[in-house]
Amino acid sequence: MIQRRYLVAESNTCAGQVMPRPARSSVSSRKEEPAFGKETESWVAIIEDHESMRSSLARAFRLEGIRAESFASAEQYLDRSISTPPCCLVLDMQLPGMRGHELAHFLDRERPPLPPTIFITAHEDLLASIDGCCAAHGRLRKPFDIDSLLVLVKPLL
Repeated sequence: MIQRRYLVAESNTCAGQVMPRPARSSVSSRKEEPAFGKETESWVAIIEDHESMRSSLARAFRLEGIRAESFASAEQYLDRSISTPPCCLVLDMQLPGMRGHELAHFLDRERPPLPPTIFITAHEDLLASIDGCCAAHGRLRKPFDIDSLLVLVKPLL
């Protein structure tokens, strides 16, 4: 029997759409828990206002042995008391209050260097709007396959 993992994308234009991801075999070479050292120091910041998307991304990273911290808004991320910067940001563009691209500009200007940033949104026009203005490590349109995100994140760890 084939098992599938799903990532639910919740937004104005694609609420409840589900993207299947083929399950990996039950025998896996990945580590269940990261070893001490570089892997435990590296972490990913998920900044996403939809709880279901935040928890899906955090769970997917956890299953891959990647440490992730979730934030519901740009302001919550800025108020954090974590001393080590993330290895990358997974940043929703349509956040309440300070928008994703505004947060990227703020961090670049006020708290350099800006970590590599992967912008996510359900709106193609918003992804196009960051051309030439934000240094994006990657851009993904919701709903997206989790493997597409992992391909962008893993080299940064």
